[in-house]
Amino acid sequence: MSLTIGIDLGGTNTRAGLVTASGEIVGRARRPTRLHLGAEGVVEGIVECARAAARDGGISLSEVQGVGVGAPGPLDPFEGVIISPENLQCMHGVRLKDRLEALLGLGVVVDNDANLAAYGEQWLGAGRGVEHFLCVTLGTGVGGGWISEGKVMHGFNGNAAEVGHITVDHNGPRCPCGNFGCLEMYASATAMVRRTLERLEGEKPETSLKAEDLTTQVIFQAAEVGDDFAMQMFEETGFFLGVGLVSLVNVLNVDRVALTGGLAQAGDWIFDPAMRTFWDRGTVGVKEYVQIVSAELGDDAGILGAARHAKVKSKK
Repeated sequence: MSLTIGIDLGGTNTRAGLVTASGEIVGRARRPTRLHLGAEGVVEGIVECARAAARDGGISLSEVQGVGVGAPGPLDPFEGVIISPENLQCMHGVRLKDRLEALLGLGVVVDNDANLAAYGEQWLGAGRGVEHFLCVTLGTGVGGGWISEGKVMHGFNGNAAEVGHITVDHNGPRCPCGNFGCLEMYASATAMVRRTLERLEGEKPETSLKAEDLTTQVIFQAAEVGDDFAMQMFEETGFFLGVGLVSLVNVLNVDRVALTGGLAQAGDWIFDPAMRTFWDRGTVGVKEYVQIVSAELGDDAGILGAARHAKVKSKK
């Protein structure tokens, strides 16, 4: 049986899965990401997670064909070097591929976690059967992975499909990336909470929402019971998401877009305004053929994509 290990490296947890060639996860492991122990602690945790996933699947690590790791960007997927992820600051400059290959004795591929989540969805989830596919993550930020003709698109230095940093308002707020008015400043969960707080403090709208402990889940719950202001905030966020999707589809010419992440779980509250905007503003002759859907694989998307990436690379 051909088996690879897929690893999803996050700022809080490291998760691993032992995956068959058909995409069945037959062994799992999860460990806290040891940021407090620095880069060596994080790397050792990845190794431990990989070994534990193999054990859970009833095999030794030597029987594994290869290992794929999805990590927060920016990173260099060609050399497997972590560059400067905000939530893994101790890993800046770490040559993760080389370190893991030395410790595991296996071939290792490292790629952006959003790329590998998209790869997983295109393999077994919302992108099945689609050659030109985009997966957009709506969470703390806005991330993306672009698959074309079954391949992860990287660009010249591995940073293609940074979808959260296209401009949707040239007069908008400064983004940490250095640009102004990025999609991430309008359509992420963080941005939605920030803009809601600004309006609560500046406009004093009639609403049940309070500034204390405000989250997108709280806004969602208020919208569900008919709070007009909460519904407006979803309408506004979905509008900006739709504006961004128009530009992304025009540039990438994908025929299916899957939305994932915490904010996407709001369902029709975010999908309806986004799709209306996409239909109103999209290019005739393109928009009619584009599907905007929910992602299907949840937290397993990154593990499956990483495992598949390892398998494909091991054949070359």
